[in-house]
Amino acid sequence: MAVFQGARLPTTALPAARPVARPRLAAPAIPRSAPPAVRATPRVRPAGMLMAGILAATMLGLVYLTQTLGANAASSEIRSLDNQREALGMTIGRQALKAKDLTKADTVISNARNLGLRELDERLVLSAP
Repeated sequence: MAVFQGARLPTTALPAARPVARPRLAAPAIPRSAPPAVRATPRVRPAGMLMAGILAATMLGLVYLTQTLGANAASSEIRSLDNQREALGMTIGRQALKAKDLTKADTVISNARNLGLRELDERLVLSAP
């Protein structure tokens, strides 16, 4: 199996150990490896910084996108309601003009005659007995 030495973290080399005399009667011992050197402070690797930067940029992008979509939706709704308000204002104006035309004295009298109504006589005021 081939091993790429560049993939390992560099560690400090251990001094050569002196050979230890072992008794021949004992069972063969499992060879011990030296524990890896531990630094006091963990260092930040470039790949970790890159991933943290990508994550931060993604989160900021999502916040920006959410704010932009919310603002566009609100302005679209405002525009729609403003158009409805203008249409209602025009309708109210037309209805007011129509009401004024229909309440003119000439129009009322002609419509009453068309319906077969007649004008009332003068008012008769009775005196109290």
